[in-house]
Amino acid sequence: MNYIGNFLKRKDAQLYLTLIFLIIVIYTLRNFIGVILLTTIFSYLAIKPSLFFKKQFKVPYLLAVILMYVFGLGLFISAITYAAPLLVEQLKVIPNMISKAIVDHPYLNKNIDKLINQAIHSSEIVSNSKNVLITGLREAGHVGTGFTHVVLAIFLSFVYSTSHNRLLKFGHEFLKSPYREFFKNIYYLARKFVLILGKIIETQLLICSINTLLMAIGLSLLKMPSLLLLTIIIFIFGLVPVAGVLISIIPLGLIAFASGGLIRVAEVIVLVVVIHLFESYFLHPRLMAGRTDLPVFVAFITLIIMSELLGGWGLIVGLPIVSFFLDILGVHSSEKKKKMPKTVKKNDH
Repeated sequence: MNYIGNFLKRKDAQLYLTLIFLIIVIYTLRNFIGVILLTTIFSYLAIKPSLFFKKQFKVPYLLAVILMYVFGLGLFISAITYAAPLLVEQLKVIPNMISKAIVDHPYLNKNIDKLINQAIHSSEIVSNSKNVLITGLREAGHVGTGFTHVVLAIFLSFVYSTSHNRLLKFGHEFLKSPYREFFKNIYYLARKFVLILGKIIETQLLICSINTLLMAIGLSLLKMPSLLLLTIIIFIFGLVPVAGVLISIIPLGLIAFASGGLIRVAEVIVLVVVIHLFESYFLHPRLMAGRTDLPVFVAFITLIIMSELLGGWGLIVGLPIVSFFLDILGVHSSEKKKKMPKTVKKNDH
């Protein structure tokens, strides 16, 4: 019993027990994990530039936050208003390109006709159609839920960002309670994870923007059609660290084949591989230095495992989670080595 008591009094033991407690709480709230993560990411991306504007231009923090959200939402609405008509027009062209590609490749046309005839005479076609329909309806429901989560997360992040000072003072009161060591550990772990997550997301957005720009230039030189649509696809897939550029080969390859045949597919694959090598061996080592220093192979394995465990979110937060645990275990640190704070300084925002 004395051994257990002495063990529980150790600072590291208390820290790891607190971590286990937080994992259990997060697992209990797993149905809300999307909203929680989105709120955390949006809040980080709003608070950091707001503090910068407050410091540089001497504007009130609340005004800086409001301006950030107005600018962000205005930019998004303007982009949708401008891009939506062009996107619709470019989507209309794709079926015609696919039909033309099938006609231009007789062997492909023959195989497609064969597959269609087999499907028509197959007894499984009805059951498969039902499964496809059910899956489609389920996925449509997920899209609606995802949109609701995004809107809710934007609202919650706005409320959190505007009341950041008050929430900090409220949270500081927990450090004066009889269980201050427990809450101190929660603060330490939560702060570390949010900083790692925020820095990686922030850096990945920068890498994604650079990759998208380079890919857009390359695709325009290859005279690929539907450039706006392809740019949006590349940007969305680019949000996945390391593997995003490679994943984009699938939609890019299909459109390349429909518009220019196998030669254009080969050109697009070469372009994607070059951009991927540039990202993996130039952008990542430099921009991710101090964020996550994982080898490319480890990053791929992490993304594969995390995507199985967490679904789509695993591709976004997989690397931050692994970096967080490596940091806690002392394998490497995403920030300068610090001792656990004895007290938490009040923020003077």
